[in-house]
Amino acid sequence: MSVLWPLLILLASILQPPDLPPALGAAVKVYVEKRGGHELPPLRYGLADLDGDEHPDAIVLLEGRDWCGSGGCTLLIFRAVKDSFALVSGSTITYEPIRVSPETTHGWKTLIVFSNGKGDVVMRFSGRRYPLNPSLQPKATPAQVEAAQVVIGPTQ
Repeated sequence: MSVLWPLLILLASILQPPDLPPALGAAVKVYVEKRGGHELPPLRYGLADLDGDEHPDAIVLLEGRDWCGSGGCTLLIFRAVKDSFALVSGSTITYEPIRVSPETTHGWKTLIVFSNGKGDVVMRFSGRRYPLNPSLQPKATPAQVEAAQVVIGPTQ
């Protein structure tokens, strides 16, 4: 067991970003457990003020076999609330890059994500959530892509 322990610590540090805010990790863990998961999956995240309240909200891309398929991975959006994060919406089949547009709809920034087979698509906030399925959203124009800031880039 003494040889295995350092290996497990190394593996955990590889799978999770070392600077994952504890409150965000806790919010993701609640989401995962509600869906039958037992561990925090590998993930990537970016922080950006999506709702204009001057507090950074979280954009999380869950990775791993339980959260990804051939069409992409699970995308979660969390709103910063005091010292925690509250789930706003989840979307399926999403790939990076994930961008935040300067455009807003219902007070929330528009997202531009990559949808397999379609390319970059526009994800507008409905007043309650972002769309569940990016592949059903309109294709982003080159100007929209150019104006947006990448918050989760492609892996190298």
